[in-house]
Amino acid sequence: MIDIEKAYDCYPNQSDIDTWSERMLSKISNHHVCGEFTDDIPIREPFGNNPNSLVNRYVRFSIPGRKTFYGYWQPALKTPAPLLINLPGYGSYMSFHPQINDDGYNILHISPLGYVTPSGCERNCVLTDGNWPVIYNTALGLDGGYEDWLTDCLLAIKWALTLPEVLPDHLAFFGTSQGGGGSILLASILQEKVRCVCADLPFMTAFPDSELEGPAYGILKPAYAKCTDDSNREAFWNRLGYFDTLSHAHRLHIPVMVSAGGKDDTCPARCVERLFDRIQCTKQYTYLSDGIHTHSRESMYLFREWLALFA
Repeated sequence: MIDIEKAYDCYPNQSDIDTWSERMLSKISNHHVCGEFTDDIPIREPFGNNPNSLVNRYVRFSIPGRKTFYGYWQPALKTPAPLLINLPGYGSYMSFHPQINDDGYNILHISPLGYVTPSGCERNCVLTDGNWPVIYNTALGLDGGYEDWLTDCLLAIKWALTLPEVLPDHLAFFGTSQGGGGSILLASILQEKVRCVCADLPFMTAFPDSELEGPAYGILKPAYAKCTDDSNREAFWNRLGYFDTLSHAHRLHIPVMVSAGGKDDTCPARCVERLFDRIQCTKQYTYLSDGIHTHSRESMYLFREWLALFA
C-alpha cells in the first residue's frame, strides 16, 4: 500500500525544480548538435501513400559523448513556419501527423535514447520484462532515465530552431501519454521560448496517486520493490518528483491543454485532474467519459484547435 501524502512529502520543492530546470538548460548549452537528414523512406508501398511521406525525412542526431538517436521531420508546405515538437508515448514508434502538418506547421517527432531507428525499434534496449527502461532507471537513479531522455529532446529542439524554414519564436509541444507528460516538462524547462502545450492523457503525472497500478505506472513496481527501507523509498519518490508534471505546474505560464479518459486505467483521470487543479495559467481540461488510453480522433481535434488558438 502506497502512503500517497508521505510520498508527496519526499518530492523536491519549487526551488529545487527551478534549480534543476536551469541546470538542464545549462547542460545543453555547450553541446554541438549534428542533425542529418537520411534517405530512409518509412512508407514504401507506392499506392495509397500519404502524400506527405514523399517529403518527410528521418533525422539522425549525433552528439559527441552521447548515443545516436533519431527524429522524424515533417516540413510545412510554406515556410518559414512554426515548429511543433511531438513526443512519443511509452513505446517504440514514430508518429505521423499529416492533418496537423497540413495546418501549416513544421513538425519534429523525437525518439530519445535511440529506442527507434529507421530500421525499426531497438529491442535490445528493453528490460527482461519487455518494458523500456527509462522510467525504471529514473526511479533508481541510473543512467538512461528521464534526465537523459529530456536532454536528447532539448538537443534536437536546439538543432531544429536553427533551420531557416522555422520561425524560432513559434515553438509548441504536443503528445499523448508519455508524449503529453514530456511536453509539459519541456515547456517548464524552456519557459518563454514556448507558446503552448497540448498534453493528451499525460503520463508522468501524480505518480503517488497512481499507487503504481496499471500498465504504465505499474512498470515502477520492480524498482519500488528494491527500496527495502524508508531512506530508499524517500529517494525513490524524490527522484520521480523531478519528472512529475505536478512539480512543474508553478513554472507553466503559457496555455496548457490536458485531457483524460473515463475508461483509461493506464493514466487515470484522477492523476490528470490533480495536475489541472494545480495549473494556474490559461488552461483547458477535456474529460472523455468513454475515452481509453490511446491517441484518438478526439485528441487530434483537440490538438488542432488549441494549436490554432495559441501556436
